[in-house]
Amino acid sequence: MAVFVQNGLARKASIAPTDSLRIGLINLMPNKQETEEQFLSIFDEFTENIAVYFYYPATHHFKNKQAQAIKDNYLSLTEQARLDGWIVTGAPVEQMPFEKVDYWAELQQCISRLEQQKIPALYECWAAQAALHILYGVDKKQRLTKLSGIYPADEVDQGSALTRGFRVSAGGLLRMPQSRQTDLVFSNYQKQEKLTVVAATATVGPLILEDKCGGVFVTGHPEYSRETLDQEYQRDLSRGFKVNKPQNYYHTNSNKEVDYSWRDCSLQFYSNWLTQVAKKKAVNSL
Repeated sequence: MAVFVQNGLARKASIAPTDSLRIGLINLMPNKQETEEQFLSIFDEFTENIAVYFYYPATHHFKNKQAQAIKDNYLSLTEQARLDGWIVTGAPVEQMPFEKVDYWAELQQCISRLEQQKIPALYECWAAQAALHILYGVDKKQRLTKLSGIYPADEVDQGSALTRGFRVSAGGLLRMPQSRQTDLVFSNYQKQEKLTVVAATATVGPLILEDKCGGVFVTGHPEYSRETLDQEYQRDLSRGFKVNKPQNYYHTNSNKEVDYSWRDCSLQFYSNWLTQVAKKKAVNSL
């Protein structure tokens, strides 16, 4: 089995078997190729054939040299096809009001369509905040300090298909990278019966939420590779930002040696999600 990249800067193949799971990935992260490689590295671990289609919002005004490469290699959201599942990444806009993001209206339409059609969709970090705001009126608030590190769940919903293989104990602990400047605020949330907290930690709140229409909302970055948080930390320091060292990330008394404790957890989580996508596809094909 293999991953087939239909579009993207990190191309691997061009023709996918007809039985492939077709996943649309809206890549809003600043380093597009790094994010592509992170997801493709994860998908490479699975037995399913997975065809990945990379998308960008057509209304986004690019401010860097990547613009033409992205337009040459990515599909615009105006070219959406009906795929088996969608992933929307985080974005470096979380300190802006939602309505000030230039592609906000376009993203609203996309998220609303996926929810209405009950197409499996996985939203990560800022995209999770955006989707929860659009669908359920959840707000966000600025943190006093940036949240960065690896956080283990101390609350797991064992009834969710997303938690297969996880438990709140050594050996099966769900761990997730977090890297954000804002927190969720549920004061305006009016539809609690439609949204379930799948995993959470008392330290930083919900890690994973899901609804009954196929939406999965992840507050962190399970796709992050070993060095990503360190690279972000060193970047922030070089820019003169006052940031704390990523928590639960480096080995004891080390600022360089990374404890790559979340890789197996991330593989299990994405495997669980893809299994749900495959089941939904099978039902729809009957």
